[in-house]
Amino acid sequence: MAERIPDTAQLRAALAVWHLGGVTRAAEEIGLTQPAVSRLVAALESELGFQLFTRDNRRLMVTAPGAAFLQQAEAALGGLGRLREWAAALQRGRSGILRIAAVSALAHGLAPRALVAFKQDYPDLAVEVIEIDRRQQVEALASRRIDVGLVALPASAPGLRVEMIVEGEAVCLLPEQHPLAAAEMLDPPALAGQSFIRLNEPRLLQSMVDAAFDRIGLVRHVSVAVNATPLMISCVAEGLGLAITHRMSTFVLPRGVVARPFRPTISFAYAALRRMDDPPNAFIDAYVAQARAVGRAWAGNS
Repeated sequence: MAERIPDTAQLRAALAVWHLGGVTRAAEEIGLTQPAVSRLVAALESELGFQLFTRDNRRLMVTAPGAAFLQQAEAALGGLGRLREWAAALQRGRSGILRIAAVSALAHGLAPRALVAFKQDYPDLAVEVIEIDRRQQVEALASRRIDVGLVALPASAPGLRVEMIVEGEAVCLLPEQHPLAAAEMLDPPALAGQSFIRLNEPRLLQSMVDAAFDRIGLVRHVSVAVNATPLMISCVAEGLGLAITHRMSTFVLPRGVVARPFRPTISFAYAALRRMDDPPNAFIDAYVAQARAVGRAWAGNS
């Protein structure tokens, strides 16, 4: 491949062909003629030194290297788009950018809820929120791709400061019409024989819940295994089983799903991660304070 970086017009044309399945629809989508789109794609393929597309029964099919390249191209263009937005925000007098990451148990409730009051104080601040796991957050903080991360403890890494936000207890999620929904509290004996939705990766939550059942000789029947808390909650909403999860993940429950306290008590601590070597940052301080206030109010600890 030549040293020159492909221009954005070539990348947009190739991505349009990839997503829309042909030159005609791609040309209509991006407002160019079909020959122009074909020339842009051909020029890009020439620079890359490999084909992005092949024809199969008159249909354009993306090649394996083409798919790999276009995935990266899409991510790169997305980054350029965000960069333009941030530059425009700074040009309009905004005072900076705050980049927040949260694990799935916090990304669909606490993280955006804390932004409500925060944005009232900093309405002109550009904010980006992403959902990634704890390991990815540590890496993103180290590479300065995010400013603050929200995680469940334990969490630590060299060069990171861990700031406690709140402690919360595990709860049992179940459909509102389930016979056990009338209970004020649920424990392993009450849940014997029920089907459960659980996370399919090793998690502290799962090991602690399993231990609570193991202590009295009960084995949970797992009907569905998922890889994220929001999926777990959706499966409960569809009646596929019950779930035991973080209290902090219940900010936004689908209609028809209720949470009941689980005993024995399983407590979790939640924290904000930031870099130790960062200079004082009023934005991060203010956001962490709002996350702490929201979390404690939700957990009943205020």
